[in-house]
Amino acid sequence: MIDFSEFILRVLFAGGGGLVVGLDREIKGKPLGAGTYVLVSIASAALMVVTLNFALSGVSEHGAMTVDPTRLIQGIVGGIGFLGAGAIMSPGDNGRLKGIRSGAAIWAVGSIGIACGLGYLKEAAFISVLVFVVLNIFDWLHIRGQE
Repeated sequence: MIDFSEFILRVLFAGGGGLVVGLDREIKGKPLGAGTYVLVSIASAALMVVTLNFALSGVSEHGAMTVDPTRLIQGIVGGIGFLGAGAIMSPGDNGRLKGIRSGAAIWAVGSIGIACGLGYLKEAAFISVLVFVVLNIFDWLHIRGQE
């Protein structure tokens, strides 16, 4: 079982990873605000920890889990897709869709939360930094292409 102090650590760490990505998007005036990224990351981590605890509480006498926690990952990924679709709703003035990177970023933030919920904090930190770098490289390239 994952104790409450570990739960708090994982959820707060997930919120920090979501904040790294969310502030970048917020500062640049992108479709989804920083709060959305933080909430998705926190919720993904919290759901993952609660599900792990639930699954671990149902371990049979032979040591096998009676609940499959990986099914939650599938649900989180699918659910976040709806948020991403909301960021991509309308085409831009040039006929291209807007908000694609924000939609992908919200999905990536879900992976940060899932990693934190599973206890992979170093991996979550790496994902956070990598998403931040990728978003900034492509935003920089986009700006350069307009000059």
